[in-house]
Amino acid sequence: MGLEVTMRWALLLCWVSGLLAQEQPVRENWISPSTEFSGYVSTAYHFGEGGAPGSYALAPTGNTGFSLDVVGLTFRKPLDEWLFDAGYRVDLWAGPDASRLGFSESDDNTVELRQAYIDLRVPIADPRTAGEARSLDLRMGAFDSPLGYESPDRPLNAHYTHSWGFTIEPILHTGLMALYPGVDALENGESDYLLSFGVANTVEPRINAVAENADRQTWLSGLTWLVPDGFGSLSGSALSAGYTNGRTRTGPNTVQNLYLAAGLPMPSEAWNLAFTYDSRMMDGPGNDDSVLGAHLSYAISPDLTASLRAEWFQDGTKLFSDESAAEQTDGNSLTATLDYRLWENVTSRLEYRWDHTEFQVNDRNNFQSLHLGLIFQF
Repeated sequence: MGLEVTMRWALLLCWVSGLLAQEQPVRENWISPSTEFSGYVSTAYHFGEGGAPGSYALAPTGNTGFSLDVVGLTFRKPLDEWLFDAGYRVDLWAGPDASRLGFSESDDNTVELRQAYIDLRVPIADPRTAGEARSLDLRMGAFDSPLGYESPDRPLNAHYTHSWGFTIEPILHTGLMALYPGVDALENGESDYLLSFGVANTVEPRINAVAENADRQTWLSGLTWLVPDGFGSLSGSALSAGYTNGRTRTGPNTVQNLYLAAGLPMPSEAWNLAFTYDSRMMDGPGNDDSVLGAHLSYAISPDLTASLRAEWFQDGTKLFSDESAAEQTDGNSLTATLDYRLWENVTSRLEYRWDHTEFQVNDRNNFQSLHLGLIFQF
């Protein structure tokens, strides 16, 4: 069955590539005009110290060499009308990263359904009469968690590698989420806040997985607020908060995640500064993990950006992916990245990362690595 699935998705990728290579009039009509098609290819060269890879999420091997990370494909029909409307999104991953976030039961699939959901718009205020548009949008299916500063998709992040905060956050949920006042209202400048609330099967990313206690659901909530003028030194800030409460597929223990973030106004638009806090709380003493992060970036030119990420983490349980109970430890991490756009549609990143732990994890106190990542977006 695994070979059949791999061959089926391989044929799909070849079919899509063939269509995109044809004349422009053919490419415009191969899917519905209302459907958007996009994607990216992520690959990299790594210089490491050898041995086990880093323990943060989606960490590359600790050895020196090249890697193909993932090919991401997206089919999307966004919500467009402020009255009743429907849309959808389907993301597919092909490549080694596809099996590493736990979206399905297999640990060695090279093709995975990254996320897939339907959006439904229920209007609350008609802009033709109320003077403003407001809606309650419903999202049902498998979708990204409302928590977090980073995305599983590398093109959306400032750094090639993922943070420790991302490592302890929930990633994907199968359930239903309501968003007010519309999924794109904040992004399009039509609102200065976005509120989300939902219910899902579990806190784990495995699609369609349910908890052993069928009556125990996972609750999701999130809020992002762009602080308007009139709030003194807070004016111009971007504040986010999120909270989830649920269970894993197995076991009776409750898992809670708290996320806080603040993007602060800077004297120049070339600078960006944000602070994040992540906490994963589990039943029992000593079972809480927490990460404090500082994120700074400076646009040196339109094509060159420098970014710095510093994190301090406390490990109350198994924060690291492959440690024993005796190796639980606290530490800090520093990541410095240069993002240079020399070619059209290509993001090139040169990144240095250093992770320090008080006690040895994977036979190291200090793990240093250098990465050159290339991402082509289409």
